[in-house]
Amino acid sequence: MKLDYHPPHLILIHFPAALFPMDLVCSAIALYRQDQSFNYAAFYALGGGVLVGWLAVMFGFVDLSRIPAERKAALNTGLIHGSINTVMLIGYSVLFFLQWRSPEITYATVPLLLLKGVLLLLLIVGNYLGAQLLLKHKIGILNHSETPQPGKHA
Repeated sequence: MKLDYHPPHLILIHFPAALFPMDLVCSAIALYRQDQSFNYAAFYALGGGVLVGWLAVMFGFVDLSRIPAERKAALNTGLIHGSINTVMLIGYSVLFFLQWRSPEITYATVPLLLLKGVLLLLLIVGNYLGAQLLLKHKIGILNHSETPQPGKHA
């Protein structure tokens, strides 16, 4: 599925890739400065990353299902990429749900910051594999026959 020649998965992935690190940084600043406003920023960054992340997963699954079976290396990379990012997103979703259910937003603890750091490392590894799908395996890249002519859109 493409929106004006842009696959939705490739558009959406930038939001969690930016919002999850923002969550970690704002949580750390909130803890260090004991500043509740950074807690709120972290909470909304986490929520936005989770929401858009699940949309990206849905479109990514559609893209994965379109990889031809004979392209085994690309398919394996796609499965590993999707698995890592889904596990990471489940982790962030649990953190968001627990914080959302709490009567008030509390400061992160050092172990929680470490957990967010581990989830962020998973995000980096998963996104590296996603880049391999584009750059090495050419998944999601337009063929020359599909390239739009200047000024013409489907």
